[in-house]
Amino acid sequence: MPKYQKIMRKLISHPGSGIKMLRKLTDRHRKCCVECGVIGHLHVHHTDKRGIRTYQCQMCNKTFAETYGTIFYKSKIPISSWMLAIIFWVTATGSISAADLGRKLGVSHVTAWKMLMKIREKLSDGLGEEMLEGLVEADEAWFGRKNNQDIIMGIVERKNRKIRLVTIPNVKEETLYPHIQKNVKEGSRFFTDSRITYSITGIRYHHQTTNHSKGEFAKKGGVHSNTIEQIWGDIKGIIRTIHHGISQKYRKLYLAQYAFSYQFKHSTNLFYKTLCQLFSPTYCLI
Repeated sequence: MPKYQKIMRKLISHPGSGIKMLRKLTDRHRKCCVECGVIGHLHVHHTDKRGIRTYQCQMCNKTFAETYGTIFYKSKIPISSWMLAIIFWVTATGSISAADLGRKLGVSHVTAWKMLMKIREKLSDGLGEEMLEGLVEADEAWFGRKNNQDIIMGIVERKNRKIRLVTIPNVKEETLYPHIQKNVKEGSRFFTDSRITYSITGIRYHHQTTNHSKGEFAKKGGVHSNTIEQIWGDIKGIIRTIHHGISQKYRKLYLAQYAFSYQFKHSTNLFYKTLCQLFSPTYCLI
């Protein structure tokens, strides 16, 4: 939290500074009209009392807010409150509950919950594009009970902390292998437990296993799946102690939030990284 105290003080004392901070993220980008797609023919039509600009296309006269295509579009929550919510999330241990966020922002539990769900949904975009390689581990875990249960397959690259969390219907070979092929570069060292359905991976990968049922959790040469096992423990701990359970309907979004925070945990500025992910207007061309 001390790292972001200066930003927090500025957002609280000058709420209008929030949109100015976001605007700096896209100032260098070329902008196109969301209606006709013409580049470079936008001018500022007006600015509302919150400081949010409305652009107008000089070719088709279409107008749209600068927050168009982001989670801040048409939101009644001030931009400064959104940014404070992000700071509270990135500085929290593991995660933050809607009740806790609501108290800190001075908003209702429902409002805080909706804000967090929008953030989680946006964070899920853009993850999973690069192939995992080098030392890669895989495992499955069961979340929930009875009618609220999901099977999640986890694949993690040790060195660069890249992670994939995929909901699967079962742990059969024909279910697991396509996800491995899609996400793991051929020739990588691939570590799992002794589940027989992983044996086919030896065709494309250097597959090595440990037999947990016999008390074997690691071998010489770094052969283990302890990284993904630790991840399961972290996620289930967060769900149990902070969120007190998650419904099956929204579990995917909570997992996406964890995957994002895990992958960028050691980023020099996780707040800035999160902002870049959340504020990427569809009219901006990189």
